[in-house]
Parts: sequence; structure tokens; C-alpha cells
Amino acid sequence: MLINISTTIALSCPACGRLEREKINIFELPVAETKKLSCSCGAEKAALQRQANNYLGLSYFCLHCDQAHKLLISPQKFWYSKNLTSLSCKETGLNLGFFGPSKLVENELEKVKKDLELMAEEMGLDDFKDPDLMLQALDIIHDIAAEQELYCECGSHDINIELFSDKIQLICNNCGSQLDIAARSETDLQKLRQLNRIELQAVQGKSKNSLDPWINI
Repeated sequence: MLINISTTIALSCPACGRLEREKINIFELPVAETKKLSCSCGAEKAALQRQANNYLGLSYFCLHCDQAHKLLISPQKFWYSKNLTSLSCKETGLNLGFFGPSKLVENELEKVKKDLELMAEEMGLDDFKDPDLMLQALDIIHDIAAEQELYCECGSHDINIELFSDKIQLICNNCGSQLDIAARSETDLQKLRQLNRIELQAVQGKSKNSLDPWINI
């Protein structure tokens, strides 16, 4: 009888940001040996080791805080769970990927792809210098906003977005301050990934407004 004990990991690359999956079979992980997971761009994303008690040690590199996060995962959760488990940045809480049954991972990746395609269609990203790069930049800003870390120095979280061919302009609806985020190259994208928060500088003469929790993004 063929025994197939496996799980699938989908993890964002710390270098290029690609979200790619890799299927791991238990027989690929002899006890105490380390398996490295790499992106198609060549960058190392994570290292996985099965320990003597069969727990899995997972170390993954984070594109948000530029650090390595470590998890100790029970064999039941890693190999036999019927649900997806998120892999997030411990500093920012932003999601980096997930692992679980292969079918669920594929379904989630397809959902992410469709969501991005819908966003691209709604925003008319064909007008931009690099539509895919612009879409990734918007996704990063959206994640930061979801953590309430996109705001203005004046205290407002009511931030609007204006899209240009090669940049994203953030505008505070309370004081009118503006911040341009470059979206021309992979270097611009990498700089954006390093941010845990985005703060606009308040326009002088405008009073602080800490009572507005809304994010318009």
C-alpha cells in the first residue's frame, strides 16, 4: 500500500514577493536533516526540520520586517490538519503565506489570483507602467491599512489614494497632506515591503483629529 503523508506550503518570497507553493512529503524529511525552500527567483524562503519527537521546526524569512520567524509545529497540525494555517509576520501581523492540505492551498491561491485580477480590472491597471508591480504595491499598502498602520500625523486614518502611471499618491482627507509612493521598479517594491507603517506628514495649521478611524482605500 502506498502511504502519502504530505502537506503544501505557500510562502511569499522575501526577495521578489512571489507567492509560490511547494509540496512536502514526510519521506523528504529524515529526522534532524534540514530541507530548504527556495523561490523560483533563487532566494531562500524557509528552512524546515523534523525533530526527534517528530515536531517540525519551521524558520521563514519575512519580507515585512526583514527578520526570520520561527515556529515549532506538532506533527498532527503539520501533516494531518484539514484546515489552512497562516504564516504571518510576528512584528506586524501581516500575512506571508499558509500551509495545509494541497487542495485547500491551491483553492486559496486561486482565490488570491482572482481577487488581484478583479482589482486590476476595476482599477484599469493596463494604464500603468508596470501593472503587476503596481498591483503588488497596492496589496502591500492595503495590508498595512488593515493593521491600522496607515495614517496621517494629524491623527486621521481617512486616507484616499490617487493612482498615477508609476506612483501611488496617498492623501489625508482631514488636513490635505500628501505622500507619493514610487511604483516603478522591484527596488521600489522592496522598499515598500520593509515598511511596518506609513505616516503622512500633517499640513501645518490643521488641528489633530484622532477620532476618525475610517480608512478609505
